[in-house]
Amino acid sequence: MSGKSGRVRESDFKYYEREYYKDLKDGYYKLEISKSSYRCPFCRENDYSLSELLKHALRFERYSRTMRIKELAKHSALQLYIERHLGVDNRSEKVADDRPRNAILDGAGKVVHDKSENVVNDRPVSIGNVENRSENVAKEHLFVWPWVGVVGNIVTEFKDGRRVGDSGANLRDEFTRKGFHPMRVHPLWNRYGHSGFAIVEFSKDWEGFTNAMNFERSFEAEHCGKRDYYISRNRGNKLYGWIARDDDYHSKTIIGDYLKKNGDLQSVSEKQAEEKRKTSLLVFDLTNTLKVKHEKLEQVSSKYDDVNVALNRVMNEKEAMIESYNNEMKKMRQETRQNWETIYVAHEKARLDLRAQRKILEDREKDLQRCQVQNENERKKLDLEKKNKEKQKMHKKILQLQKKLDAKQTLELEIQRLKGALEVMKQLVEDDYEEQKKLDEIKVELQDKEDELNEHEDLQQALVVRERKTNDELQDARKELLLWLRNSNSNRATIVVKRMGELDEKPFVGAARRKFSDDEADVRAVELCSQYEAYLRDPNWHPFKVLTDKEGKAKEILDEEDEKLRYLKNEFGDEVYQAVTTALMELNEYNPSGRYPIPEMWNSKEGRKAALNEGIAYLIRQWKVSKQRKK
Repeated sequence: MSGKSGRVRESDFKYYEREYYKDLKDGYYKLEISKSSYRCPFCRENDYSLSELLKHALRFERYSRTMRIKELAKHSALQLYIERHLGVDNRSEKVADDRPRNAILDGAGKVVHDKSENVVNDRPVSIGNVENRSENVAKEHLFVWPWVGVVGNIVTEFKDGRRVGDSGANLRDEFTRKGFHPMRVHPLWNRYGHSGFAIVEFSKDWEGFTNAMNFERSFEAEHCGKRDYYISRNRGNKLYGWIARDDDYHSKTIIGDYLKKNGDLQSVSEKQAEEKRKTSLLVFDLTNTLKVKHEKLEQVSSKYDDVNVALNRVMNEKEAMIESYNNEMKKMRQETRQNWETIYVAHEKARLDLRAQRKILEDREKDLQRCQVQNENERKKLDLEKKNKEKQKMHKKILQLQKKLDAKQTLELEIQRLKGALEVMKQLVEDDYEEQKKLDEIKVELQDKEDELNEHEDLQQALVVRERKTNDELQDARKELLLWLRNSNSNRATIVVKRMGELDEKPFVGAARRKFSDDEADVRAVELCSQYEAYLRDPNWHPFKVLTDKEGKAKEILDEEDEKLRYLKNEFGDEVYQAVTTALMELNEYNPSGRYPIPEMWNSKEGRKAALNEGIAYLIRQWKVSKQRKK
């Protein structure tokens, strides 16, 4: 992990140094205040000479441990810009400090590494070649970096108003086949089209530099190098190539413009020194990282010891808990076994009790079935007695009618007898005055008897017609009175209309709210009420039994042992039970055959059926009260 962190930091430093150096070249940052005064564009410190500004930039290398990477990269780029573009060198001066000016310091200010041992003219060089190359550093070639080559004399032709030539991809493939491994080939274009030149870009590492040098040597071996290109008078169609150097960089051609825009000048020793400096920073950073990691390791080790002690304590507590748990589980198993045995014994006892209860219920069912058969027989007997009573009434009525008929027949016979006697008397006593007088008396009596008979028949017919008319008028009056009572809607009325056999819903709502939750009480009340309304309409449900009193008369009473009624009473209470039995009794009395409610005048005060005269009296009272209110 530490090595990876060091590579990332080195890459960051390289990136920031290149970006800030490019900004300085492009004039984004201004150094010059006046002809002799300069400032640091990153610290905003003013009034430096160029040499002092260079010392200021070099001073930041000594504090590399405490400085951020971006600050180091800014001042490293400033140093390179002053040395390369402003022509200021710091070979003969030292930073005002007793330490070497290229030293890397640790946090306490001690020298960790002195770079001045490997530096000539402020540029790092190989340690083994310091003595041999110190005199030739100023003459060392400067190359364009990133490493690039130049290809010239590319064949072009005039086409469509401009010059065109071979593409960069074809040239890159050709150079790749020769083993130079370029990254890309970029043809250079001007206002006339293809300029005949191309830039060959190699990788930025030392392998790329080696490929670039081999690229140049290959062309030089064929006498197609840079010098050959400029002295040759007849180049033909041959390609010329070389590695880009400082003279190409500073040339006033399209090649120089491209190189200034996309590269920088750097010698091999400078590149080596830069990499060595970055390597030193990387090693130093890795050393510090290792030290920090070691301190963290010690902290982690200390924490590990603490955690290990705590873990041992927890493990001991865990073992104690496991032992306690096992003991508790053993105790629970024993208690469970005892409870299971107790439950088993209770279950067996309950099973035997249920078997006995089942036997009792079966016996009771047989008794109920026997009682049901007996009740059915009693009911049939009661129906027979009702029919006999009706026959007796009809017989009495027939006897009365027979008596009337006999009286009528006797009267008619008497009339016939008198008529016969009259005829006889007419034939026997035509000349006898006394007999004639008796005959007249018989005629008068006969006429009276006939008149009496006619009067009886007329009276009987008039009474029958009047009775029928009166009954019709009473029924019409009763219907109108019932209609008026329905429309009066008075809660405090004495005479009201009651639907005989209709089920009262209020007890069902109260019982459902006591038994169920508020959310389902109303629904359950409606369901239960609808269920028993259906039972009431069912002619097959007749929960009555017939009893015979001391006088031998049969009487129908409610069967309280009926399964539906018993369930209703046990589950929902007496109020619901009373509502259902009241509706049953009313249906059995008022409409036993139809089994549907019928309207009837009802005396709500006394709880009984109201007579027609009571309804009429109530109507008259209400009419008088209404009349007084209008006045």
